[in-house]
Amino acid sequence: MTTPNYPHDKLFRALLDDPERARSLLRDHLPPTVVAELADTPPEPVEGNFVDAALQGSQSDRLFQVSLKTGGTAYIYTLLEHKSTPDPRTPVQLLGYMARIWERHLSETQGTPAHLPAILPVVMYHGRAPWTVPMSVMDWLDAPAAILEQIRDFRYILRDLGPVEDADLARDRAVRAVLAALKHAFEQDVSIETLTRVLSDLPDGATLEHQVITYILHVYDVPRTWLEEAASRAKPDQEERVMATIAEQYKDEGRAEGRAEERAEAVLRILWGRFGDVETRLAQHVRGADLDALDAMLDRALTVDRPEDVVGSSAPRKDQ
Repeated sequence: MTTPNYPHDKLFRALLDDPERARSLLRDHLPPTVVAELADTPPEPVEGNFVDAALQGSQSDRLFQVSLKTGGTAYIYTLLEHKSTPDPRTPVQLLGYMARIWERHLSETQGTPAHLPAILPVVMYHGRAPWTVPMSVMDWLDAPAAILEQIRDFRYILRDLGPVEDADLARDRAVRAVLAALKHAFEQDVSIETLTRVLSDLPDGATLEHQVITYILHVYDVPRTWLEEAASRAKPDQEERVMATIAEQYKDEGRAEGRAEERAEAVLRILWGRFGDVETRLAQHVRGADLDALDAMLDRALTVDRPEDVVGSSAPRKDQ
């Protein structure tokens, strides 16, 4: 199947775009002591993202502003880490993202505020390997205890989906379905029973249902017949409609896009082998090309003197 750009990001954002589902997710996965401080209003999504461009293929983020019972506000910064193994740089990256959030807050505030709003960083992880990364930059620093005592501790909240039973991922069924879909994304053999549970929790005919089915088709390494069997078990009275959604993803156009993506990755692998790291702008240009253009790029990749020459006259300019 065609793998769209950043499928984990798209599904995560689809879940959190709904304020009530976002509230359900945060209340289920924040510590109870933190939840007790939040006002009983949905979190307000804040537009924008703060992840470095080079990491957008492995991280997704969403920022919310929440009201506190004390009358103030705070930010909750959710970072989805969707590498199959943990990134040890996460604590440092989080500090950078938080600094950007505070900088934007300052730029949008008239004058200098007396206080900055608190930022609660939450890392959602659904990779295969257990999370072994330090929970704070403090845990990573090499310094005498007397020096460490002078530094305030910046910790993030980790929710590793792997050890959590599917039934305990969330109380809201739709939220549970999305988190379960993310949780099992890197497994080699996802069972029909697991697929059935995910599909059963999805709201019938909703946009989210289509988004999760699309995600499974694009990301999971399971036969089409398994997904069809799971759909038949999960939604017997909706079988015809769900089967149509599944069939829609297997059209010839989708297969062509899949071949184009494979060809693009082959071009980039050759360039990496010959020249080392490929500039992000060039990689995006290659991945956005059609199949005919990629055929020509594949031939050029073996002989060009510079990586940017692989795309011919359509190479992206430095100022683009």
